[in-house]
Amino acid sequence: MPRVSITITGKNSQPYRFKLDREKVTIGRSSDSDIVVDCPSVSSLHATMERVEGGYILRDRKSTNGITLDDELMEIIDLRNDSDIKVGDVSFGYVLSEDELDLLDEEEFEPQEKKAEESSPEPKPKKKVVQKPLEVPVRKVSGVVSTPHPGLPAALPALASSNSGNGFLYGLGLIVCGAAAFYAGMDHSYKGMDINEDRKNFTLLSDIKDGRPPIPEKDEEK
Repeated sequence: MPRVSITITGKNSQPYRFKLDREKVTIGRSSDSDIVVDCPSVSSLHATMERVEGGYILRDRKSTNGITLDDELMEIIDLRNDSDIKVGDVSFGYVLSEDELDLLDEEEFEPQEKKAEESSPEPKPKKKVVQKPLEVPVRKVSGVVSTPHPGLPAALPALASSNSGNGFLYGLGLIVCGAAAFYAGMDHSYKGMDINEDRKNFTLLSDIKDGRPPIPEKDEEK
């Protein structure tokens, strides 16, 4: 049977034995572990000893103080007889008998040893955050688009619907017609002020353009 010994400084070594077909052995400070290690440097679930083709490996389970081989921090250690291994600050001994070694030699072992820094994932590049422009909802009030929130700039007046264009032209036409009618009335009154009534084809606009003096008013009949 594989023999494991846990040696805590100042305490007697604790030996453990397992059958060679044992798939996994948990090691940690928790009472639920297969090998309980009562030491502050050991995490609740610190490591696992796992059966692989041709032998065993020791795998760190993201512990605080890790596992070391010859004082080098490791993620996975290929277990061999009398290797200098530590779980936290605790010495970890691993020994197989000659018969066990001969039996494992019949299996093809693939090394899995890995240093701790080799397993550290490379930092992913930060994604650029593109901020979308603030979308401000608007509402239409009496043909004017306005913002519902105070403090935001008021929107420019806009036509409430597509029919507003026809309304605008209609209003403009009324203004033009009114101006033409007003001028016609003024022109008619101006022509009526001609005393002699001997001028023909003259208008208020033509007199203003030619710089003629105002036509004197007729004397009212007494």
